[in-house]
Amino acid sequence: MPYGQDAEIGIGFQNSHGTAVTDIGSFYLMPFLSEDVTPDVPELISVNMQGRFDEGEASAGARNVGGTISNESQPVTIGVALKAMFGNPVTVSNSDALGEFWTHTFKPRTADFDSNVINNPMTMHKNLADGGQVPVYQDLVATRMELGLANGEFLTAALALTGGVVGTKQTSDSIAAATGKKWTWDVTSVELGGVANVEFTALQVIVDEQASPRWTLQTQRDPARVKRDGFRQVRVNGTARFLDQTEYDLFLALTTQELKVTMTGTEAIRSGFFNVLGIDVPAFKYLSFPLAFSDPAELEVGFEGKADYHVGSATSIEFTLTNTQNNF
Repeated sequence: MPYGQDAEIGIGFQNSHGTAVTDIGSFYLMPFLSEDVTPDVPELISVNMQGRFDEGEASAGARNVGGTISNESQPVTIGVALKAMFGNPVTVSNSDALGEFWTHTFKPRTADFDSNVINNPMTMHKNLADGGQVPVYQDLVATRMELGLANGEFLTAALALTGGVVGTKQTSDSIAAATGKKWTWDVTSVELGGVANVEFTALQVIVDEQASPRWTLQTQRDPARVKRDGFRQVRVNGTARFLDQTEYDLFLALTTQELKVTMTGTEAIRSGFFNVLGIDVPAFKYLSFPLAFSDPAELEVGFEGKADYHVGSATSIEFTLTNTQNNF
């Protein structure tokens, strides 16, 4: 019987929808807190009236593989999640006589990956450590990403996947280990409206592509596409200590301001340089800013906000990642 602590998840990016990744060497190991990516194999049950109380005959229904992978983010695994959501980054090499590292810039897509799926399809290798072959799911597509950071905690990421197909099992070869220290809350700097702000106690960034699987009339029960249902949503929620009514007034006026979050790791990747994750929301505004008391302690505001599309930046949100990975 396998333990969760022995399990391994690997993610490989496919070149095209419908063609699984078979080279284990190209998979990224994804350490996880929890995951529930699994096949859904529903029945299609007849509801004809036929002179009896028992439900009707059952046939096979529309299948799907989906779920969410959650983890404490590391410098490479967060890049895998960002590529899954936003596609290939713009990558710049930083090199000199002392070594080389790279800075990757990710922005939300302006075009779908292809006519079938919105984002880069992926193959997932789930090693259950049970001595058997490894289940494989292909054509998985990321539709939602949530980053969370609270005081006293690690940065976490949750990536929602859907549209997958059960692929051919593989041998249980190990995948190269994920490297790099995780980001902790105390390496974070926040800038709001061009001014450093130290009053945030928690932040949550959510990018939701508002997409779901589609089935078509064909000789298979698996999803044929993963397409958009609505407009992309970028939400930024959090908790902040209330010092004065400045932000409250900005909420009432629906004022937009730039929000920047920078996390600089403590592990040097080269002398004087570190793993860095930056999040830039050029047009952030509050959707709610409740001034509500529930106990005798100082007032903290659990706010909700969003990222509007910023014409000057040609995006609603931008992520920059500096690490030792030369490409994704």
